[in-house]
Amino acid sequence: MEIIKDPKINFLGKRKIAYIFSCVVIVWGFVVLAMRGQDIFGVDFVGGDMLNIEFKQSVTVSEVREAIRGLNIGTYSVQLLGTEGKELVVKSAPNTSKRILEMMESSYGVNNEDFFVKGESSVSPSMSSSLKKKAFYAFLFGMIGILFYITVRFEFRFAVAATLAIFHDMFFVVAVLAITNQQIDATVIAALLTIAGYSVNNTVIIFDRVRENLRKTRSDDYFTLFNKSINETLTRTILTTLTTLFVVFLLYLVGGETLRIFSFSLLVGLIIGTISSLFIASAIIFDWHKWKPHRFKV
Repeated sequence: MEIIKDPKINFLGKRKIAYIFSCVVIVWGFVVLAMRGQDIFGVDFVGGDMLNIEFKQSVTVSEVREAIRGLNIGTYSVQLLGTEGKELVVKSAPNTSKRILEMMESSYGVNNEDFFVKGESSVSPSMSSSLKKKAFYAFLFGMIGILFYITVRFEFRFAVAATLAIFHDMFFVVAVLAITNQQIDATVIAALLTIAGYSVNNTVIIFDRVRENLRKTRSDDYFTLFNKSINETLTRTILTTLTTLFVVFLLYLVGGETLRIFSFSLLVGLIIGTISSLFIASAIIFDWHKWKPHRFKV
């Protein structure tokens, strides 16, 4: 099945547009990130208070979020437990649980709609620091593994290009989260690691076709060869992306507030990961070759 028959899109010719677009979004996002400071990070990373609250009647996460937003307490998250909509976990900045409980009493403590606190605790900064380190090491070891694998399977330049494309995708997702005023928590880290695996998978498929064409033609016209390889795998890339996006989009729509930030991060990551596989990864190898010529022996 071919969505586009015999495509001849000049992907490498449009690489500078892709570079500029990515740079603008990433720089914009990281400026916003710097301006927001620690407010962008969830309680998992910066520490804070945690409340486990059970209601007598069902409530929605959105209405509780809206009520807490009016307190202007900074970082917070609301997670629904179970399927009845009666139990919530509220994570907030340090020393804010008392204000949240006062708000709950004024909003839900009348007309027999009482609630009670099942648990109250705090997430210490030391725990948050440990979580940051674990997330960093998970990412670092993952990148080293990918770099080693692609170096063995292809060549070092291919490995570097794929790794840089992964960094590009992650920076882009974080930038979009900052721009859209989202919160970065442990679920975002899980999404970023998922995006890394998806992105490198698409890139490896294209690199595999590049290797096949290099072996067939022994051509040193890398501009034409890379463009041809990307076009030959374009249908497969589109079909894989669309089917995955369909599932993630449904998750975003019906997954509830708990999975909203996770699915949103995946949506952005899948789209930009596909774009980077088409326009960024191969372009890095080509521009590297222009700067320092190299005869590939894949």
